[in-house]
Amino acid sequence: MKDVAKFFFELGTLKRTARAGWSVVGVPNPEVIASHIFRASVVGYTLAEMEKCDKDKVMRMLLFHDIPEARIGDFHKIASNYIEKDEGEIKAAREQSKLMPLGMQKEYTDLIEEFNDCKTKEAVVARDADYLEAAITAKEYLVNGYVHAQEFLDRIRTVLKTESAKKVLAEIEKSDGFWWDGLKKNI
Repeated sequence: MKDVAKFFFELGTLKRTARAGWSVVGVPNPEVIASHIFRASVVGYTLAEMEKCDKDKVMRMLLFHDIPEARIGDFHKIASNYIEKDEGEIKAAREQSKLMPLGMQKEYTDLIEEFNDCKTKEAVVARDADYLEAAITAKEYLVNGYVHAQEFLDRIRTVLKTESAKKVLAEIEKSDGFWWDGLKKNI
């Protein structure tokens, strides 16, 4: 139980670690990794329903995919020109898995490897969800004045694989992010 508790505390690091890419476009206090994981997991569950694949597997893949960043940090795309992030993630995941109950250890590392390899339908959907979450965040930053966030949307448009993700991205790009329109009661 001591190791499980240590793992849970390690997860707390993700609540305090900012996503690195947004600093490149000038966002002073960007979202943290834990926030990204949460929304990506919900987006992935939804996309998996739309794409008719295993929703639970996609959601688990997304819940786990960035946990190794508690140890290695988050790298923006420029850094990945110089550092092989996937190798570090797998090494960190294997060490982290030793803190988990035996029944979880292999599943944890297998799901991260499947996500990174992106060869199964579930991994493709999970990757698209990961990108879509970044697209939503980019749009939020864009409407708040961070004009270079548009570069994220432009890049994401070129890498999405599923038809559902492409259609959702088109709606994201048309949106002003004003999700609460019509929800306020007239006083």
